[in-house]
Amino acid sequence: MTARRAARLFVMMVRPPVAVALFGFAGLGMAQAGGRDPSHEGLGLVAVLVVVAAWFVHATVLNDLGDEDIDRVNLADARGRPLVSGDATRDELRTLGRVCGLVALVVGAALDWRVALVVAAGLALGAAYSVRPVRLSDRGVVASLALPAGYVCLPYLTGTLAVDRAGLDRQGLVLLAGLYVVFIGRILLKDFRDVEGDARFGKQTFLLRHGRRATCRLSAACWIVGSATVLLLAPARSLLVALFAAYLGAALYGLHLLEHTDGRASEQVTVGAIARMGLAMVVTLTAHYSLGGSGTAVVVLAIGAFFARVYATALGDRQRVVAIRPY
Repeated sequence: MTARRAARLFVMMVRPPVAVALFGFAGLGMAQAGGRDPSHEGLGLVAVLVVVAAWFVHATVLNDLGDEDIDRVNLADARGRPLVSGDATRDELRTLGRVCGLVALVVGAALDWRVALVVAAGLALGAAYSVRPVRLSDRGVVASLALPAGYVCLPYLTGTLAVDRAGLDRQGLVLLAGLYVVFIGRILLKDFRDVEGDARFGKQTFLLRHGRRATCRLSAACWIVGSATVLLLAPARSLLVALFAAYLGAALYGLHLLEHTDGRASEQVTVGAIARMGLAMVVTLTAHYSLGGSGTAVVVLAIGAFFARVYATALGDRQRVVAIRPY
């Protein structure tokens, strides 16, 4: 495999919506810890992003190899699935995954030995999630608990440990716990996209076992508990609390719509709108911890306005999808 082809496959496997969220968690970890020891922040930013991206590609390679048959049903027309589209062979993906896993470990060790331990745990989690005989992705709610450990904890801890030799303090731990629970609520919704192939191949997700209503309501509980946990760190009367209340309200309304939505296209638009509220929380928190002075409120309000527009646009798209759906 040539370097050019490997680079092209790497770009395909770094799936933008998820990568943006991962980089957001890493940036938030750096921002929250940076106030205590900012001396490594500028130097470590690129290295942190390399670690997170390389780990993520390793994880997606394992998942694509393990889910090839299911993806041919669920994602036959999707971009970024090179086995389904014929853009890569299984051997090429294996090579890419091994190289990326090694890069994540080496660069992580260069940042801090604790980052290397976090990456090693993340690589083991990726294998356990996708590879038999463990294959946590087949185990219903366990999968929804395991995946956020990689998607939230690994980038957040990598960012924190890269800039702070002291590690997590109480505030950082509370923030991580809240974001982890919120992301469980987000991950539960992923199964709506994959329900056809999961059912055909006997993959017992929470959605297939318990149905649409229970899935949406468990997701809502995770959004509420996670958001409340994060807001333990904020003054009761603050702009951050007001924005989080708005983000949470939008997510819960989206879950209400999803519970009563019938149709694959409208489901995916609704899930996308809900997911944007999770990203809004991460971006808002990053701005809150990164900036100081009177300009912080202006930036945070601008972020809130931007995501409000994104959410409204998504709901408008949902209405158009529902309106044109054939009966």
